[in-house]
Amino acid sequence: MGRIGSPGDSWQWWTTIGVLLAATIFFYPVLLGIPLLDPDEGLHAAIAQEMVERGDWVVPSFLGKPFLDKPIFYFWAEALSLRCFGMHEAAVRLPGLMFGLLGAITTGVVGWRMFGRTTGLLAGLLYATMILPTALAQAAAHDVALVPWVSLAVLLFWESDRAATRRAALAYALAIGLLLGLTCLTKGLVGVALVGVAYGGYLLIARKLTLAACLRGAGALAVAALVASTWYLAVELRHPGYLHYYFIERHLLGYSTATQVHGDAAWWYYLPILLGGGLPWIAYLPVTVHDAWASRKQPDRGAPAERPTHGATLLLWCWLIGCTVFLSTSHSKLVTYIWPVFPAVAVLAALAWVRLLEGTLAEGARRAMGWTLCSSCLGGPVVLPLALLVVQAEFSTAFSPLVWTAALLAACAAAVPAAFWITGRFRATISAALLSTAAQFAVIMTFVLPPVAASVSARDLARHFNRRARLPSELLIADERLGSIVFYLDRDLRAELPGGRLKAVQLRDIAAFPSVPPGAVLALPESRVDGAGRQFLDLAQLEYRPAGRYRLYDAVALQPRFRTAAAAPGVLRR
Repeated sequence: MGRIGSPGDSWQWWTTIGVLLAATIFFYPVLLGIPLLDPDEGLHAAIAQEMVERGDWVVPSFLGKPFLDKPIFYFWAEALSLRCFGMHEAAVRLPGLMFGLLGAITTGVVGWRMFGRTTGLLAGLLYATMILPTALAQAAAHDVALVPWVSLAVLLFWESDRAATRRAALAYALAIGLLLGLTCLTKGLVGVALVGVAYGGYLLIARKLTLAACLRGAGALAVAALVASTWYLAVELRHPGYLHYYFIERHLLGYSTATQVHGDAAWWYYLPILLGGGLPWIAYLPVTVHDAWASRKQPDRGAPAERPTHGATLLLWCWLIGCTVFLSTSHSKLVTYIWPVFPAVAVLAALAWVRLLEGTLAEGARRAMGWTLCSSCLGGPVVLPLALLVVQAEFSTAFSPLVWTAALLAACAAAVPAAFWITGRFRATISAALLSTAAQFAVIMTFVLPPVAASVSARDLARHFNRRARLPSELLIADERLGSIVFYLDRDLRAELPGGRLKAVQLRDIAAFPSVPPGAVLALPESRVDGAGRQFLDLAQLEYRPAGRYRLYDAVALQPRFRTAAAAPGVLRR
């Protein structure tokens, strides 16, 4: 069982595993009805909803005001899903899950074209079961659509080096330009920069930087500019100054200065995210390095059917290391920005496993893989129960015995791959590792995420006002950004929101408000009540109406109390 078997058997085996993983990770979550998470998921859903209801598919807007911080592509995908399937959570999440699946597929295509079909199939499975890509796809940011475009653009640049004719090279340049144009419509210039760093670094290190390569790159950039400019210029015509704001202030100054919201992170910000988010498969990259070093020392060692080529392996390392360094030098950092490097992690990890299955992995690398696998199997049964304990403590919830039983069974399944490894059944080893990861994911999505999502969503608050069929004269939401409440309100109530009727406020600033209109309501999360008592004003004895995880206070009656507290020295601490 150590070797992988016939090509046809390999294809059917890994395809079956892939279908099971796709059903669990990318289709099952649609059925759960988990509330939209604030701020980002709820905000983006409300923008896409407004796009559909206003019929404006050019300029995204929120509460009637242009929202110019993100390009249009992912909003288009969400809006189209809402238009086709209705205004509910499943329609909001479907585009992100499908782009997550597309990211796994394109990762597989990269592995297949560079190293062979088995490597490609396995790379796609590893990408789909890494922590960060799996988790982020469930409440997707715009970056989820960036991953497939970046992956395919890097691959086509690599393929273009092997173009047999000028016509083929031109076709590659056009296709790359289209992909780079899509990256611009998805996340601005960051996708172009990541592809340039990955492939440009490869050309420089491999000493393959030629005039033809530069011309292909220039042609692809010209096509990308043509594709993306159709939307960017349309927004500039409607909102003069947009191009300066987005490309100079958001891009150039955001990269080189600490002027943006996410501009104060340390240079090493992405290292723990990369290492933790790439688990469990990033742990096998040292095995790949060990085996590559052994291959250099023993060049005549077995020649498997899917032997990696040096150029492709070098490109993957340039992709992983170069893009991580590039993003780390930026002042503006966010978890999702590192997402497009994970396909390189998946393919490099898949190389080690394929060499093992083929029986050509160096003996030292094989021992290292065994230690890595056993360490993962020993730690795996602890992680999920620990996660449940943390959620219970942080979100004031208590899981039933049924949930604990399911969690413990799924956690114990993490130890099964070690048993197959000991008996030398390597294909069964990785299959068990993939399926046990999917089982733990299913438990988390079914039992852990719902209470977490409920604690950061305004769905219950919106339902409170939907039942009353009216809004207060002004609704002030304290210490939270606006997002999902807009999406969940009935359409007639949403129509009343533009004009400042809904506001996000800081609780400490209420005393400084000039006035609030009669009938105004302050919505305060339950989690902030104790903190408000310690820092501002004891609210425990004041009358309120419960609305899910919020308390609704009469803002008119509350403001004089805050002004009195503000007059007391040292009460309103900032």
